[in-house]
Amino acid sequence: MLPRYELPLRESGRTLNLETKPKQVDAWITRLPLSNPVEAAEAMADYLTTLNRVDLAQDARAKIVERLTPLVEEIVASLYEQYGSVPLPLLPKQQRNADLARRLLRELADSYKTLLIDWLKRRFHLFGGNPVSLYLQRILLALQAILEICFETHDPVPEGVWVDLHQTYNYALRSGFREAIPEGGGKMLSIEQIYKSTLLMAMADPYRFPQAELPWAKDIISRFSNLATIFPAEDTIKGQAGLFVVEVNTDSAPTPIARDAHPMNPRWDLLLNTTELAKHLALISSHLKSQESPDKIGLPDIARDPAYPTMLRRLKLNWGASLQRKSQRRRQPNGREFEISFGLKSVHQLLTPATSHETIHYGIGGNEAQPIVVRCKTVNDSMGGLALIKSGSTAIQIRVGDVVGIRQEKADWGVGLVRWFRVPAQGEMFFGIQLLAPQALIVQVKRKDNGRQWSGLLLHPNPNSKQAPMLLAQPGCFVPDISAEIHTPKGNQLVQIEKRVESTPSIEIFRFQMHATGKATSANPQI
Repeated sequence: MLPRYELPLRESGRTLNLETKPKQVDAWITRLPLSNPVEAAEAMADYLTTLNRVDLAQDARAKIVERLTPLVEEIVASLYEQYGSVPLPLLPKQQRNADLARRLLRELADSYKTLLIDWLKRRFHLFGGNPVSLYLQRILLALQAILEICFETHDPVPEGVWVDLHQTYNYALRSGFREAIPEGGGKMLSIEQIYKSTLLMAMADPYRFPQAELPWAKDIISRFSNLATIFPAEDTIKGQAGLFVVEVNTDSAPTPIARDAHPMNPRWDLLLNTTELAKHLALISSHLKSQESPDKIGLPDIARDPAYPTMLRRLKLNWGASLQRKSQRRRQPNGREFEISFGLKSVHQLLTPATSHETIHYGIGGNEAQPIVVRCKTVNDSMGGLALIKSGSTAIQIRVGDVVGIRQEKADWGVGLVRWFRVPAQGEMFFGIQLLAPQALIVQVKRKDNGRQWSGLLLHPNPNSKQAPMLLAQPGCFVPDISAEIHTPKGNQLVQIEKRVESTPSIEIFRFQMHATGKATSANPQI
């Protein structure tokens, strides 16, 4: 049974003007402006688009596509230098580069899909080896690269990518190619390894990852993805944690059975079992907590980063399909309007009184630009969180794990954390905020062990809650189990910094207790 691809209709070479003879292709390549990645990408994408629509012999098409593949990879890498690892959302020029990279990869995937279908339809193969495993690998690698661009830039996944991924692997599985590692494929990865790692990255919920942590998740997948298994669904399978259903005829990512139970179709559905993988992450998390050396438990040295255990826990919960919402979302048909400002520096400025001799400044001078405040509307809300939409041309930067200032109708500025965001279109952004505190106070905190002093935010909880205040600061300022002195406009207070409750690339949050006559007390501080 052939993969169910949607391919462009073929036209005669007489109606499409395309250079397809070997010498013509070589001459066309020499004219490519490779020093200008954008122009080269546009020319290459246009060429592949036409090639995928021209009626051409399979052998001739294969030679052209194999000749162009290294160039496509080179151009995509050059484009990445223009948009990769930059602040988000992307600026229009950077967005164009990301879109071009996706278009190039999509056309390359379509080229190999065409080669695969043409080869499989041929009745006789008299000469040469069997290129099917190579074609399958190249299709999956191109589609995987498209998804990785979407995850890194927080753009939506283009239509048709997921169904092509599923169809490609499903054919490999049922035709005996799942473990194949093609010769000359460039990467020593089997069809199943590529597909499985793509599914695991999607199941990790990458739109909730800070940019700095995405490589950590990829590394975990490369180290431990062999603990996950994929197999055809069975009618007897019941909903349980760690099982995801892949509907190969649908254009969507896998869904957890435990949350979305429905009858299985053994002919079409696949199951991804991540139970053993989630258990192993729980095990290495416990070793990390016990201060065991990362290299002894199969982890890189970056695992010493305070944010790494949080990342591991998030992966364990997502891959174990055990991350449940504590409260239901409530949709807001007529969204409430909030003022939002992104970044710790902006929040400090917003919380600083306009005129006060007691003001504690966050290292800013008189000529510092005013923080950018944008108006956003709620899409839905839940206990302790908001999903909002930002529209308009005001340029902002946003990162998962960033602090935000938030208020409604000129009330006091509250403090929250960005938990996720997506960019469906230029100038539009959906994002989710976890509300940390309805009020915050700028403080200076002096460590008693080394005498160094840092600026931070004292987060005051809702008066009706039983939560204690917490300390928010830049990463690396404080560590658990140290004494410190908090200085506020009302005076000084000795505290014991206890547990680190949150760590992101932008901030850290600590729980602390007050000192009374030299001993710590759990009473809520009145500062």
